[in-house]
Amino acid sequence: MELDFLGKGLKFPFRFRQRSGGAQVSSATSLEHEHIHESILQILGTRPGERFMRPEFGSRLKDLIFEPNDDVLKGLVRHYVIEAIKRWEKRVVITDVSFDDSSQNIDRHILPVRISYRVIQSQVEGNLVYPFYREPLQVSAPRQFRAIAGK
Repeated sequence: MELDFLGKGLKFPFRFRQRSGGAQVSSATSLEHEHIHESILQILGTRPGERFMRPEFGSRLKDLIFEPNDDVLKGLVRHYVIEAIKRWEKRVVITDVSFDDSSQNIDRHILPVRISYRVIQSQVEGNLVYPFYREPLQVSAPRQFRAIAGK
């Protein structure tokens, strides 16, 4: 099956590879499904405003980093993931967003986000897990006082 429509691009994160024969070095590239995975990871890991020439690129997931781990957080994460991928990754359609909220992940302040998608042109299913890291909350003061105090 011809998979040219999935694209080819620079690896994320950017790195170099050594060409066969020794001294020549070139940038590493990714192909096909690996390129889609890297694209989704890049979209979800970028905050709007971080890219100089494209300030609206990214997702708002990092805005949720100090939110309590409850159903509201999961709903917002699901919404932000679907919204960002729908806007920036036109090769896929999201079919499901689910979470692994096991006790060991909660204790480590991680909320793994399972993203299932379908490649539009080939109808091939794919999935990946995005590790959404949360910071432990400081219970000593309410959120509005922590922001004023700079903590």
